[in-house]
Amino acid sequence: MPRSPDDRMPGFLLAGLLVLTAARLLIAGSNELSEDETYYHMWSQRLDWSYYSKGPGIATALWASTSIFGDTSFGVRALSPLLALGSSVLVWRLARSAFDARVAAWTVLLLNLTPIFNAGALVMTIDPLSIFFWLAAMLCLWRALHRSAKVGAHWPLAGLMLGLGFLCKYTNALQILSLFLLLICSRHWRPLLRKPGPYVMLGVFALCTLPVFIWNAGNDWITFTHLVERGSLDSGGFKVKPSEWFTYLGGHFIVYSPLLFAGLLWATWKGARSLGKGDGVAFLAAFAVPIVAMYFILALKKSGELNWTAPGFISVAALLPYFWRRATAGSQRRHHRWQTAALALAAALSLLLMNTDTLRAAGIAWSYGVDDTAGAPEKSVGDHLKAPHRLLEDTPDFSARLIGWRTTAEHVGRYVEAFAEDRGGAVFLIANRYQSAAALNFYLPDNLPLIRPDPSYPRVHTPESAAPQHQFSFWPSYAQVDSVDFTPTTDGDTIRNEISPFMGQSALYVTDDTKRQSPPEEVQRGFERWELVDITNILRRGHFVRGLKIFACYNYRGSDL
Repeated sequence: MPRSPDDRMPGFLLAGLLVLTAARLLIAGSNELSEDETYYHMWSQRLDWSYYSKGPGIATALWASTSIFGDTSFGVRALSPLLALGSSVLVWRLARSAFDARVAAWTVLLLNLTPIFNAGALVMTIDPLSIFFWLAAMLCLWRALHRSAKVGAHWPLAGLMLGLGFLCKYTNALQILSLFLLLICSRHWRPLLRKPGPYVMLGVFALCTLPVFIWNAGNDWITFTHLVERGSLDSGGFKVKPSEWFTYLGGHFIVYSPLLFAGLLWATWKGARSLGKGDGVAFLAAFAVPIVAMYFILALKKSGELNWTAPGFISVAALLPYFWRRATAGSQRRHHRWQTAALALAAALSLLLMNTDTLRAAGIAWSYGVDDTAGAPEKSVGDHLKAPHRLLEDTPDFSARLIGWRTTAEHVGRYVEAFAEDRGGAVFLIANRYQSAAALNFYLPDNLPLIRPDPSYPRVHTPESAAPQHQFSFWPSYAQVDSVDFTPTTDGDTIRNEISPFMGQSALYVTDDTKRQSPPEEVQRGFERWELVDITNILRRGHFVRGLKIFACYNYRGSDL
């Protein structure tokens, strides 16, 4: 497939993407980090072969960006807008190769107006990396399919992109299923099953997965247990719950924009009917059908995360403008109106996503969070239908996880200083959730009087558990025993004494579960006594964001887990 001058992205489109990337960099660096971002940032400070729930990709990327830009919000997020730019270029190349420059330009526009893609361009989690490597692997595979006579560079390069994507997000491995689905269904490409190219790709991919298997081999294969639990496949059989499925479907209409998501479903359905053809439509559809079908089938039992299907719908993004252009002459005007409305609505929702306070500035009431202690009765669907104008007021803001943590940390920090001064020495912190612990770890000042034997210890811990529940379970904690001393008694017995910097010290247990009246049992058992010492509501613009309770726990006696 020789290159032509038309292969280059138009200057106006590239310039627009560069301006958009600069704007995303400014916005990303000025906003607070989400809980997940602070959690992955902790991973980057403790590099390992792999981690409890993910491969080492996100930790390595954050280590690189923070090494250059520092341990700041911008340092954590610097790569995300750049990955969005790279993904846009890859989409252009893929759509241009499969169709033409006009479809490619519309695909780039559509992608950058989609709310969920814009969200991924502003926060640095596993998804920007996953999408980038997913598209890179697709482009390599498209090139490899059109050079079927030789193994060349594209088959091993596709395996590398697949492997790097897998190290960021395990679902990227579904591209292997997509490829073989395409090869089996397409008479044109089926002969490649007898060629070495696909198997060279699999070999390179297998080499890339070694870090995950090396780490899991030394940690009881905990990631595989986690993935089974994550998909809700570990209990209750497969009982169909229609409400969960419709919740999952409805969420997609919101994060993709209603008209745009309807169009993507339509494009996926039309593309799936062409899987037997050896063309661009079949290729793009093949990389959407398995991942979309899998997660919507799992949603029949339990609604999943809305970003799980993103690689599939981005795979078919080029099909929507392609099918729009192929609309019959009699319906072109109607399709153009629908297209304009879909893109305009997506753009409006994307702008709102960047700053949800825009609605509040316009006088529209919208809750940041729900105060469970306020005593207001839970509203049913019927209640919302009777007063639809109050729907936003009664629905928590989806961006609430990204706000209020700096203020929360300031309050906790002040309480730590006062409590440590009152006790006459340093204390340690325990948070109810790993997400809360990670956010506080990032935003708490460095000079707090916290017990921390060495930098490998988190500044905020999570409650001890008998089985690993997250990455904190693999890091040093307050329950870790440095040494054991055996003291003989006068009657010939011995007393076993566990020696640890935390033994005999006091702690503060911080929870954002406002209904909790006491620390959990596993925390209570480790201390001589406890008491509730603080109840606070974190507010933004006078609106409730999250509640906070702090329990003082005295004289740590050790863990019995």
